[in-house]
Amino acid sequence: MKKLYYSFLLLFAIASCHDKNTDSDIFNGEIKINEDTIIQQEIEFKELVFQDPNFGEIAIQDSLAFFMNPKLSTHWYQVFDLNNNAEVGRYVNKGNGHKEFSPIAPIFNFYIENNDTKTVLFEANKERISVWNITKSLTNKSTVIEKQIKMPWMQENNGACFNEIFVKDSCTVYAKVSAISTENQDATLPYYQIRDLRNGEKKSEIHVFKKDILDKKTKYQPEVFYSHDVIKPDGSKIAQAMLHVPQINIIDTKSGTAVAYQLNYHMTLSDLETYEDLKTYFIRICADNEYIYTVFYGKEPWGLYDIPCVNQIYIFDWNGNLIKKILTKHCIDNIAVDHVNKILYTTSPMDEKLYYIKTNELIGKN
Repeated sequence: MKKLYYSFLLLFAIASCHDKNTDSDIFNGEIKINEDTIIQQEIEFKELVFQDPNFGEIAIQDSLAFFMNPKLSTHWYQVFDLNNNAEVGRYVNKGNGHKEFSPIAPIFNFYIENNDTKTVLFEANKERISVWNITKSLTNKSTVIEKQIKMPWMQENNGACFNEIFVKDSCTVYAKVSAISTENQDATLPYYQIRDLRNGEKKSEIHVFKKDILDKKTKYQPEVFYSHDVIKPDGSKIAQAMLHVPQINIIDTKSGTAVAYQLNYHMTLSDLETYEDLKTYFIRICADNEYIYTVFYGKEPWGLYDIPCVNQIYIFDWNGNLIKKILTKHCIDNIAVDHVNKILYTTSPMDEKLYYIKTNELIGKN
């Protein structure tokens, strides 16, 4: 009788193991495990202090710093020249009137068209993006919007908004659809829509995660699949730094294929099913054409009113290899890289300084 009982337990345990998803059941591509043998190095960044107050999300392009400053009353963006630390101007009017913008998303990337630097401004509530010609705006000392394109998501995506919108070229936009809860307490999965920048029409999709895992019994919360994404400046790849798994996903924009590079930190995609005691891993990302720069935490999530000191930068190449682990002497809030002048910048939650270091100094440290 005891043998029969233990045999039943063994069969039950085997069946339970088979019920759990594996990483390959979840990720729609190859998964590679990276052994972390990198020794962390402490590096001190230089400091910049601006002539005028600055605050907010930051984007960098060719010695220009774009602060999405919520403290400004009439504009969304405050622009500084990093060559002299002076304010260049304030752009993108706030409001609901003519040539004004209601709440907009941060700048996701810049692109060059006809020798002009441009970006897009996403207004979720109006379901549209606007092409902002930065070069002409700086020349005219006022915001120059070239065109506006509809980006419908409320009905087309069943209420799932766009998290990131990257412009690859003058014709192509990659828009990441966020994961959301559904009525049965399951979650949709994040994926990319490829749309035409000229008219907003959807052309195709890229699914990094397999849609059929939603047909299984396991219930996922939408936030467990969250990632911070960045597009390579040349438009050839997109990198995703996952929040709750120590994993970088790299998408080839030409083929639509994805490869996952997972650090051996004893946390995998299949462990997301438990949804208990999840750690926070990657919290920021930026990239140039050589490297991917991520801000790494690796601890339990902090409280709503806490301000933790996060000061680790993990650097990957575009083949998914972890090549550097940096410990900074300052706490990091946002991170951005000037891929033209090869300088990495960070802000800090503790002050209004801008910290920076040349990327060749960072990568070349031994």
